[in-house]
Amino acid sequence: MAATSTTETWDAAWTLTMRSKRKRLTDTIFDAYPTLRMFNAKAEVEAGGKEIQEDVMYGKNSGTWFDGFDTVGTDAVDGITAAFFPWRYYAVPITISMTEEDENRKSDGAMRLLEAKTRQSMMTARDAINAAIYSAQSGKSILGLQDLIADTSTSGTVGGINRASNTWWRNKANTSSTDVDSKSGDFYAGLTGMSSLWNDCSEGNETPTDVFTTLTVFGDLQEIFESTGYARLEAGTQGAANAGMPNFRGATVRYDRDCASQHLYMLNDNYIKMKIQANKNFAKTPFKEPVNQFAKVAFVVIGIQLVINNPRRLGVATTFT
Repeated sequence: MAATSTTETWDAAWTLTMRSKRKRLTDTIFDAYPTLRMFNAKAEVEAGGKEIQEDVMYGKNSGTWFDGFDTVGTDAVDGITAAFFPWRYYAVPITISMTEEDENRKSDGAMRLLEAKTRQSMMTARDAINAAIYSAQSGKSILGLQDLIADTSTSGTVGGINRASNTWWRNKANTSSTDVDSKSGDFYAGLTGMSSLWNDCSEGNETPTDVFTTLTVFGDLQEIFESTGYARLEAGTQGAANAGMPNFRGATVRYDRDCASQHLYMLNDNYIKMKIQANKNFAKTPFKEPVNQFAKVAFVVIGIQLVINNPRRLGVATTFT
């Protein structure tokens, strides 16, 4: 741990004066979790089950134009299947020794030890899950965006369905190298690339709801909006264009420090979901004590998985610089 030290002489005046402090614990290590916050706000809580099942329709039936005594077709058509996603579990311990607990019972303590350690473990779990969202699945981790919205969507199996042989199970991808803030005439390359990906992911009223990217790409978009007059600094004006959280065709654009370099994801919250088990929704287990130690341990436990049911409405740009 980081070392701290003081050099005061604890005379009577100093001892009676003590230090000025407030009952708060300030985080200086964890990043924000904008992507997890978005998914969690729209998460679907499930009772459990061995796996998560998403039923999908991939084929059309066929009909016949007819008149009079014409015969009509009766051939059966399949066209319906299911994708299956395993639950994944994550646990973070809350460990407290008896001596630590006793030493932190004094009335002028800034924060109870249990409260502080619980908060630390909760934030550790959130940090790990947010990072896993932007990663590829490894070991027993959840599926990440690199699995569900793949850079190369023509191969690999997701949810038990092979993308190589099922074109309807492929997400959209823009793999063109794009300098976001380069300009040709009145058009910026980044916005042109976003427009192309947006159109690929859209149909009718089905359009992306959220856009996430890196801080570098987000900074380029801010410069585009601010330097060309799309956004103005306006105090207290609600609904005005805001380069701090720009809006692209109705979808809020945000950055996440866990996002893979040069990537931009377009999500539609109807077709990508975070599933959470009802009894393991960042739940705290009871404390248990080992037989040979004066200590106790509990866990923050999460049962979770990311699932998709229509990857055609999800997209990624892989080389935005």
